[in-house]
Amino acid sequence: MEQREKILQAHAALEAALHASEIRPVAFVGLDGFVDEIARVVDQRQDFEHYTPIRTISDYAARLAGAAGKSTNVELVIQEIKMGGNGPLMADALGRLSVRVNSAGALGHPVLHPVFHPLEEYGRVVSLADPAVTLAAEFDDGKIMHGKLDTLNEITPENLVRAAGGEKALSELMEETDLIALVNWTMIPHLTECYRSILEYLEKVGPNSAPSIVFFDLCDPQKRSRADLRAAIAVMAEFASVGSRPVLGLNEKESSEVCEALGIEAGESNPDALADRARRISTASGIPEVVIHPRTYAVVVSPESEGHIDGPVCANPRLTTGAGDHFNGGYCFGRLMGLAPADAIVIGKAVSGYYVRAGHGPSENGVLEFLTRWVDGQVDPW
Repeated sequence: MEQREKILQAHAALEAALHASEIRPVAFVGLDGFVDEIARVVDQRQDFEHYTPIRTISDYAARLAGAAGKSTNVELVIQEIKMGGNGPLMADALGRLSVRVNSAGALGHPVLHPVFHPLEEYGRVVSLADPAVTLAAEFDDGKIMHGKLDTLNEITPENLVRAAGGEKALSELMEETDLIALVNWTMIPHLTECYRSILEYLEKVGPNSAPSIVFFDLCDPQKRSRADLRAAIAVMAEFASVGSRPVLGLNEKESSEVCEALGIEAGESNPDALADRARRISTASGIPEVVIHPRTYAVVVSPESEGHIDGPVCANPRLTTGAGDHFNGGYCFGRLMGLAPADAIVIGKAVSGYYVRAGHGPSENGVLEFLTRWVDGQVDPW
């Protein structure tokens, strides 16, 4: 199928699903939470108000390498202080798409941090600890995330139960949920234990009340041991036993690290090769649905359908931090609306494409508008 036909098919499928749906789906998203400070790195400063930023990560690397043995000063200009973390950003993406979202994580304790107040518009907010902090240095070709993560050690099964209001309250949250998204495994030391705890709650509610989808995102597992990663993936696969569909979302780098942990060949880096990689990951892990989304395209494999979509690349993004979380939110929105995985990756790319251009996620109508403009080649300028 040609690119244009893929986009038109996804547009038609989403539009039909929106017209047919009378009940908002419900999601439970967590468990991290960050306050993000978005910054540019100064290359040359003209005066107090005007400067030229360092445009690329390679240029920044060269600047730092040139300081070896000498030291240097790096000036950061804070552009924005905003809600961050894989969970809150994905929750915000889903909430803007009219999903009812219950959020949990390190969102401020005992008082919710002000940057997370928008999450209260979408559903219940359960906070376990104070947020971590990220200083995100933005470049035209990516970002470098500097994190202070100590509060994430407080995200434990016991604290989740306490913050939710007890075991009965947590079970009720699980029972009303259509999608559970558990993200940022790498930075949360006890998240595998939280997987197991949530799995136990789903076993109690039974297959008729378990969510249809449990989505997992790793968030760059390079710094975690291969044994820890294998153990986490094994628990992810177990969610199928309660009647849920485990889905693993990966960027290209993460998919290579999963291959290494599972002892399988990563192969080359192109759409066909990444689809093969996703199949091997699915077979080796027992996770039936695997999505891999490099910056310029996305692939998905599942028992029902496989797919690939290119673009829509943005040459001058307004914001890149959170683009992957918005892809995840868009993909899960598509799946919640009953779209096939091959169509859902198109929705994921549309939501992330909108986000990097507008600086925030789209509404349902905004997704449809973006898809129409994407078909016509008119997404830039947005």
